[in-house]
Amino acid sequence: MAGISGYDSSSLGMLFSSVGNTEKNSNSSDLLGISYTDYASLKNGSYRKLVSAYYTKVENGSSSSATMDSKQTLTSIKEAASDVKDSASALLTKGKDNLFQMKTDEKGNSYVEYDTDAVYKAVKNFISDYNNLVDAAAESDTASILRTAASMVKYTSANEKALSEVGITVGSDNKLSIDEDKFKNASKARVQSLFQSTGGYAYQVNAKATSINSYASMEAKKAGNDTNESYKSSLKSTSTSKDTTKTLGAIEEAAEDAKKTLTALRTTGSKSLFNQVTKTDEEGNSVTGYDIDAIYKAVKSFAKDYNTLVDKTEDSDTKNIHQARKTMINYTLANKAALAAVGITIDSDDNLSIDEEKFKEADMSKVKSLFQNTNSFGAEIEEQISKIDTYAELEASKSNTYSDDGTYTYNYNSGDLYSSLI
Repeated sequence: MAGISGYDSSSLGMLFSSVGNTEKNSNSSDLLGISYTDYASLKNGSYRKLVSAYYTKVENGSSSSATMDSKQTLTSIKEAASDVKDSASALLTKGKDNLFQMKTDEKGNSYVEYDTDAVYKAVKNFISDYNNLVDAAAESDTASILRTAASMVKYTSANEKALSEVGITVGSDNKLSIDEDKFKNASKARVQSLFQSTGGYAYQVNAKATSINSYASMEAKKAGNDTNESYKSSLKSTSTSKDTTKTLGAIEEAAEDAKKTLTALRTTGSKSLFNQVTKTDEEGNSVTGYDIDAIYKAVKSFAKDYNTLVDKTEDSDTKNIHQARKTMINYTLANKAALAAVGITIDSDDNLSIDEEKFKEADMSKVKSLFQNTNSFGAEIEEQISKIDTYAELEASKSNTYSDDGTYTYNYNSGDLYSSLI
């Protein structure tokens, strides 16, 4: 982690390490949002970056629109956090994709059973993603990201004994490692408790990774209006992009449109499209139910924008954009049956089409679950669309295709080292 000046590999671990050694005191808190027990760690220097981030924020004013981190750093953090969420979800998933099965013996006693190789692979992936997130978060200068990452490794430290019982070791650098033989011979009930139970280790790490992802996303939005020198400098770099400005502009526009129409479907609370409404029928009777016409219109708009994004990203030569596109399409195909059940089909070009009559006759609660549930079709597609949008924006900035007012200049040809800002 060379991004932290003055730290060697062992001292970098101190960025978070002393957090796990402080005693808990739930009644001692509220020093800039940090507990008084953690303040002892701040004073001994192990939270140096966190302190710096907090005091910089205080000096500049809490309402500052500037971000402490570069877009590249924030993108790395978001990707690492997203990977943790994905690998944790694979372990936490229940139903037909459940890695852990409950069985009953001849005496009627319940026990946990699973494919040892499959669970080991899933946990190993989770550990790799966790370690990457620790590294990525350590590059941040944003207080909220550092604080949440510190909380994550503190929670891991608190579970060190339980993890060691299934062959997982917490290193001095806060990284996890796994002993394959010990893990495969460990109590299956204990493994299931750690990695699938609600409130268990994987569940809590997933929650913290989700928070880190959200903080990084908020900072990335700030970066769009950031006027500090480091951000200006990044726009003036002379690195190149494999895609033309016109291609990137079209992809970013399509991604923004798709995010907007998908958000309309994923919104919950009082503004949710899936709230029950009361209408008067032709006979003057009051009828309560879903506003099917409004839901159909919203899904039709999303399908249109999704198709445009699929088409526009097909022209990209950027690896990250191509990969996010592929993941988005594959996840849509994985939900082919569920989509077809409500009148949405996928054609040979990976585009969506909707049968109005079949859709309006479908169970709207199924449509709702498709778009609003945790780990649903809508949630996964939203994540890939956001990635595509971010990658397109980063590629555009690499190729110096933004003018001072943030608009595309359309004067870039792939491979040229031209900067309209210099």
